[in-house]
Amino acid sequence: MISELIELNRPQQLSVINNAKSEVNIHGRGTGKSYIIGWEISRIVRTMPRSITAITGRTFGQIYTRTLPSTLKFLEKIGFEKDRDFIIGGKPAKKLHFKDPYEKVTQYENFISFSNGTGFLMLSQERSGSARGPNIDREIVDEALTLNKTRYDEEVSPANRGNEDIWGFRVEKGKRVMQHHGFRYVSSMPYNSEQKWLLKFGEYYQEEADIHLFELWNVIVKLQLQLIDAYKDENTSLFKDIWNETVRLKSKITPFVSKTGVLFTLANAFDNIKNLGFSYILREYEKQNLLTFMIEILNWIVDQVEDCYYALDNQVNVYYNAFNEDMIRKVANDSNWDIKLLETESSVYDLDCDPGKGLEIVPDWGSKISLFSIGQERNFNFVTKIVEPVDCTINEFFVKADTPGVMIDDLVDQTCNYYSNHPTKKVLYFHDRYGDSKQPNAKNSRTYNEQAIDRFRRNGWNVESKFHKGKEPPQHEKYLLWMNILKGNDKRYPKFLINGKKCKYTIISMNNTRVIDKNGKFEKDKSSERRNSILPEEATHFGDAVDKRIWTKYGHLIYLHQSTFVSPRV
Repeated sequence: MISELIELNRPQQLSVINNAKSEVNIHGRGTGKSYIIGWEISRIVRTMPRSITAITGRTFGQIYTRTLPSTLKFLEKIGFEKDRDFIIGGKPAKKLHFKDPYEKVTQYENFISFSNGTGFLMLSQERSGSARGPNIDREIVDEALTLNKTRYDEEVSPANRGNEDIWGFRVEKGKRVMQHHGFRYVSSMPYNSEQKWLLKFGEYYQEEADIHLFELWNVIVKLQLQLIDAYKDENTSLFKDIWNETVRLKSKITPFVSKTGVLFTLANAFDNIKNLGFSYILREYEKQNLLTFMIEILNWIVDQVEDCYYALDNQVNVYYNAFNEDMIRKVANDSNWDIKLLETESSVYDLDCDPGKGLEIVPDWGSKISLFSIGQERNFNFVTKIVEPVDCTINEFFVKADTPGVMIDDLVDQTCNYYSNHPTKKVLYFHDRYGDSKQPNAKNSRTYNEQAIDRFRRNGWNVESKFHKGKEPPQHEKYLLWMNILKGNDKRYPKFLINGKKCKYTIISMNNTRVIDKNGKFEKDKSSERRNSILPEEATHFGDAVDKRIWTKYGHLIYLHQSTFVSPRV
């Protein structure tokens, strides 16, 4: 029995109406991605009873804390009741009279059973052998951009076979289920080259209908930014003109199903404005930094610049598997999958955060945005799974300068709240030298760094200051240091890793910082920070913060090993 009337927004309506065999949904925050997965599950339960569908994530932690909570909320809204209509993580008791799937299930630890025999098998790419099991009838992937695509194609997709005599080609046409052996990939916008395979699913727009989907989408996003400015300026006439232009352009990219049966859709918060209200978009615009807002809310398509300052290799330097899955699983079992507990943001779920060590924190104080980059040294490579020393960037926090509270206090408190259960209350504070000289507007007040350190101490943390020589790390020498570190094959330099889930905007910043040649030396292109019309791919602040920590710790190696030669760039 439906307990609540559900009104579908435009992206959700497109999914239901098109009824494609397979779908790829690249949607921003506020578009109802989790409800789409909930709808998908309810449809499978209704149309393919006793089937098994794989729900795949990079880690179980991702599925437990990101996919399941919001999906369960949707299922509750449409009348499904946990422990009555479905159970999670255990074999149904005989007294419940649940039917069994057609395929035999031997392990129920990561299995969702519905009363009509439909099952959903949760698979983790980081758990060896978890993809080995019964044949599956459909695939669901949430946050598909984090997948190791090669491993997914080798382990999960081949299992999407069987039961053709029940729902597939061996059944008369009227009884076939369109979605059998199809897939649904749901994701936020890819932000590095290894994730761009998701966008390739949308290339059929141009190939089949000569629609330049991605170019038109980014034009729409830029117009939506202007729309917000017109709204804030109360320029009704301009607002109306821009709105009508976005409507006209959207009509040019109306989604349709490809000849191979795939529906590819792009969506952002404006597609759900009837439910969210313009106030939500305006609030997020004021709250988020522009980089976050453009990508998370407006679903901006990011391209990596040429002549990049950092030779970051996303397959060598970036990891996504840093969930403490044993802890998350314990919380899930002990609380009977309590949604609120699973959604709680806390460092206790972070496998790459060593509770026995302090946190290395470096600020970047700016006029529009101020942020912390968090690092730790570890003795485990989260990419290769090899025990070896590495230097990890494990988290990032930021506030805008126009925050309703005190900017410095808000930034420190945000960080302390996340690490409130971290037992080693020690901060190694790497000074932003501009933060040692800059002062808030109040006369005779303390510097930014002084206030931040005092706030950490008030929150119960011990603080040890770290300094680098000079006002700022020298650009040319720092470029050489990064080149030697990111090559990864010189034992004299540390191995550098970055948490791709927690430090998304640091990666985007590093991938989109240009290097320029000035008087025979290499420097960052910092011009973006001086433009009012700054685009997210031009922002350098997040990368600057990582620079200061790495230079302070390892800058001496450049001079020690005289690593000053750079081969000519082609």
